[in-house]
Amino acid sequence: MRRLFWILLLAIGFVSASAQSLKLFCSEMKDIAPKPQAVVMDFMERYFSSLKTQKQTTIQTKMADDKVFFRKGSLSDLSHVSDTMPLSISLVNKHYEVTWQKDSQPFINVVFPAQYDLLLGMKKDEAVSKLKNAILASPQRTMQTAVPSDLILTDGSIYKSQRDTLGLASMNDALYYNKVSEKYQPVYDKAYLAYSAANLFHGLIPNKDYRLYVEQSVYGMKTINYTLSLRQWLNYCTEWGLKVFFAVEEQREDGLLALVIAQSKELGFNHMLSVVIPNKFIIDKNAVLKIRMTPYIPTNNVKNLFQEEYVNHKRIKWQ
Repeated sequence: MRRLFWILLLAIGFVSASAQSLKLFCSEMKDIAPKPQAVVMDFMERYFSSLKTQKQTTIQTKMADDKVFFRKGSLSDLSHVSDTMPLSISLVNKHYEVTWQKDSQPFINVVFPAQYDLLLGMKKDEAVSKLKNAILASPQRTMQTAVPSDLILTDGSIYKSQRDTLGLASMNDALYYNKVSEKYQPVYDKAYLAYSAANLFHGLIPNKDYRLYVEQSVYGMKTINYTLSLRQWLNYCTEWGLKVFFAVEEQREDGLLALVIAQSKELGFNHMLSVVIPNKFIIDKNAVLKIRMTPYIPTNNVKNLFQEEYVNHKRIKWQ
C-alpha cells in the first residue's frame, strides 16, 4: 500500500493551554503548507479544542464515533507539546498518524481517518453548497511547463506519459506530447481531439481559458447551475492538490463526451465531472464546455460510481 508522508523534522508549533483554543501549529507554517496539510492542522486544533470543555464520557463517545484515538499519550498531553519536539504527519491506509517525539521517543501518537467531512468540519451538504465559492476563491496557478521524463512513443508520432489509472485502463492521468525540432510540445490539434482534451484538463495548454457551464448536484436530488472559467477550475485543482484522471466515454458527431475525476487522497474525496466538449474547441476560443458535476464522492465509492456513469452515459445524449 502506497504511503504518503508529510515529515517535519522540527516542531512547527507552540501550544497554548488557554480554555478557548489549542494552538498546535504556528500560523506561518500553516500559511506555507499545501492546502491538504493545512486542513489537517486546522482540524486537529479545532477538534481537540472542542473536546477540552466536554465531560470525559462525552469525549470518549465522540472520539469513538469519529474513529479518532491516541496510540500514545492522551488529550491532556497535547498541552505539553513544545517547539523542540520533532513532528511527523503520515497518511497510511486512508488514516492519518500524527506523532510528536520527545527524547527521540514517541511522545504523542494520534490516529484519525482521512475523511473530508471530519477534516473540513462540515457535513456533505454544507461542503457541496460551498464548493462554488471554494473554486472561485482559489488563487491564480502557475501553468505546468516541465516535460515529463517518462515519455514513451505511442500512436504514431505521439509521446505519452502515464503513471496511474483509476479502475479502468481508459481512466488515467496520461499526458500527450508532439516532438517538434527536438522539443516536446503538448498535443493540441484538431487531428487529436481526445489527446488535446486530456491535456486541456491537465492544465498543459496555458493560453486557453474556456467557459464551463456547470450543472452541479446538491442535496435533495437537486442541482444548481453556474458558470466558471477553465482557469478557475484548474486553479482550484492545483490549490487543493487534486489528481486528475481523464477518459473519453464517446466520440460523437458534435464532440467528445468525457469523464473527469478530480481526486484528493489526502482528504478522502473525489469530484466527478461528465463533460461535453464540442469538436470546435481547438479553433474556437468562445466554445463552452458543459459539465455535470457530482462532488465529494468518498474514495471507497468512486470506482463503482464512475463505472456506472461510464456505462449509462453511453446511452444518454445531453446538450
